[in-house]
Amino acid sequence: MRNAEQTSNGCIIQAQERDPNGMRCLVENCPRDRAVEVADVVPRERSADHKFMTSVEWSWNMRKGTLNLDSRRNIFFLGASLHSLYKSGLWALLPEEHIVDRYMDEPLGRFAKTALERKEFPVVEGETFQYTFLPLSDMSSFGITRQNQETNLADPTAFTTHLHPFSTLPSFTSHVHPNFVILRIACLLHHKSRDPYVTKLRNTNPVVRKLHDFFPAWVLGELPPWALTDPTFTTVIAREERKGEKEEDEEGEDSQISSETQSDYHYEEPEYDSCDGDSTRTTPRRIWFPPPKSKGVSYKGLGAKRSPSEVEDLRFEHRGKHRKLSAHFPHEHSHGDDPQSNWTKESTSDRARHCSNSPPPTGPCSGPRFGVGETGEGGGSAAPMIKLVHPHIRVEIDADEVVL
Repeated sequence: MRNAEQTSNGCIIQAQERDPNGMRCLVENCPRDRAVEVADVVPRERSADHKFMTSVEWSWNMRKGTLNLDSRRNIFFLGASLHSLYKSGLWALLPEEHIVDRYMDEPLGRFAKTALERKEFPVVEGETFQYTFLPLSDMSSFGITRQNQETNLADPTAFTTHLHPFSTLPSFTSHVHPNFVILRIACLLHHKSRDPYVTKLRNTNPVVRKLHDFFPAWVLGELPPWALTDPTFTTVIAREERKGEKEEDEEGEDSQISSETQSDYHYEEPEYDSCDGDSTRTTPRRIWFPPPKSKGVSYKGLGAKRSPSEVEDLRFEHRGKHRKLSAHFPHEHSHGDDPQSNWTKESTSDRARHCSNSPPPTGPCSGPRFGVGETGEGGGSAAPMIKLVHPHIRVEIDADEVVL
C-alpha cells in the first residue's frame, strides 16, 4: 500500500475530469480561483483505522484490503471556508431518499427497514447523483453566498445569500458516490447522537432517521466467525502448505492483518499491480499510513531479526576493541572508586578463585602464576602479554590494557 501524506495527483485529475461542475465549489458555485480546495467525502485518514476499514469492506461486499479512499468517487471540491466547516462535521451531503432505500431491505411487519447484508449489498451505478446541504448543528451565525451565473456578475441576481437551515439552497449534482456519502453522514450522526440538534433532526427527517442505522450495520457490527476464511473476503493459505518457506518480517498493517486471522491460516494481501498514486485508475488497495513514531527509547529488536546493515554496523562498532575483565566485589570498593585501579597479585588471585565454579585445590599449585611473556608461540617477537595461569582458568591480557 502506498504511503501518502496527501491526495495523489492522479486521483485529483480523475476527479477533475468527472466533476460536472468544472472544479467549482459544489455549494457556493464559485470558480476554482476563489480558494477552491480538494475535499474528501470520507476522510482519507480513516485508512489508518484497520478495524474500521475491515468492517466497511465486509459490509460493502469487498475483498479485505481493497477499499481505496484515494478515489475520484470520494473527492469533490469546496471553497476554503465550507471545506473547514465540512471537516469539522458541522454539515454533510444528504443523498436522495430513493437512493438510500436501495441500501435497505423491505420492512418486515412492524420492523423498520435495515441495511442490507454483505451478499445483498447493492451495486449503485451512475455517473452523477443529487445531494442537498444538511446542517448538523446550529449554523445560524453562518451565511452561504451562492453564485447563480458565470457571467454578468454585476447583475444583482448573480449571487444569492442563504441562511440556516439553508432550505433555500438548490440540490447539487456531483460525481461522488452514495457509498461514501452515506458512510460519512452515518459516522457523523453516530458521534453526534446525543447532540440535541441531531436528535431533533433524526425525529423530524425520515431520511436522517434511516441513515442513522447504517453506522452500527457497517462499522460497529462484528465480523462473523467465518469471515476470515471466506474466499470472497480474504485469501487464505493453510499453514501446511507454507512449511519450509522462509518467514519474513511483517511490519505495519500487514502484521496487524496477520494477527487477526485464525490460528490455522495466514492472510495474504490480494495480488494487485503496484500503483504510485498517479495512475489513471483507482487501484483496489488501501492507503497506508505509517504508524506513529515513539518519542521514547526504542526497544526494537527484542527477539526480532536484524537487517544486514544493522549487523554490519555492530561489527564495525566493536572492531579493534578488547573486552576488559570486570568484576565487582564489595570489599574492593574501599580501595577506590574503580575496583580495577588497584590490581595486585593478591587481588588478581582472589578474582581467579571467585571465577572458578569449584573450589581450587590446596596443593602447591593452588595459587595462580603471574608473569609477563615477551615471545609469541612461533618464537618471534610479540607484544608483552600478562599471563594468569590457574588450575581452572587461563587468561592472557595485553599489557597495554591493564594498569597495575
